[in-house]
Amino acid sequence: MKKILAILALATSIVFASNTIVTVNGHAITEDIVPTFNKLDDTKKEAVKNQLINEYLLSNYALTKGGISKDKKFQKIAKAQVDSIQKAYKAKTKKDLTKEQIDNIKGSIATKFMFAKKAQKTKVSDKEAKEFFNKNKAKFKFPESVEIASIATKDKKEAEQIFKQIKKSKNKAATLMKIAKKMKQRGYLGWLPKNAFPADVFKKLYSMKANSLVKKPIEVQGVYNITYVVNKRKAGTPKFSEVKDNLKKMMVQQKLGLWAEKTIKELRSKATIK
Repeated sequence: MKKILAILALATSIVFASNTIVTVNGHAITEDIVPTFNKLDDTKKEAVKNQLINEYLLSNYALTKGGISKDKKFQKIAKAQVDSIQKAYKAKTKKDLTKEQIDNIKGSIATKFMFAKKAQKTKVSDKEAKEFFNKNKAKFKFPESVEIASIATKDKKEAEQIFKQIKKSKNKAATLMKIAKKMKQRGYLGWLPKNAFPADVFKKLYSMKANSLVKKPIEVQGVYNITYVVNKRKAGTPKFSEVKDNLKKMMVQQKLGLWAEKTIKELRSKATIK
């Protein structure tokens, strides 16, 4: 479960209020966790309250019935995370984190650990994945696509210099990636569909042979892109073997999501919420 609101609260708030938002099984969740709570409209308040309830129930389950609290790796990572946030928070506010805030951080990490452990134990067979694939083939269809690596810059002269450097290289793809890393860019962008580009740009990319550098930087809205076409493919449906591994990972996540929904529902049915 995501803890974005809690992390933002710890990172940016100067003064914490301690008004109780909701009490779950005797545990009060206060505005120490979401200091902006009272500034939200009623709809958002209800959504945040439900999120806080679900997160608390799941993290408490992870720490108790899930046995995560005894995990040495969890203990080490949780301590390091708390110490890091504590240091940053104190430097900004001159205050220490409250016990509730510390427990909130530990709970978030515990939940992630629990899901990671369950993911390792959750299996999807080839047969199960193949059946899903056959029933949902239409969802796997893809348009014309290109697999590319690219470097972007707003400086035309810089783009031309980078292009020349890559062009004279024996291993153009490797050189592009090396330069991209120095510029703190991804470089390799993977497979992108036709509709990810302006029509004229895609036409130019799709006209290239696989493993080739586009003849000059492509300018799009003031940004110059030095682009290497790794591969291209026609519209169609992939073979099961091409998507099997990623499909199985996706199905594991689906199973975990269903498990989480069921578990939260059961925990809420037994919980005392005020």
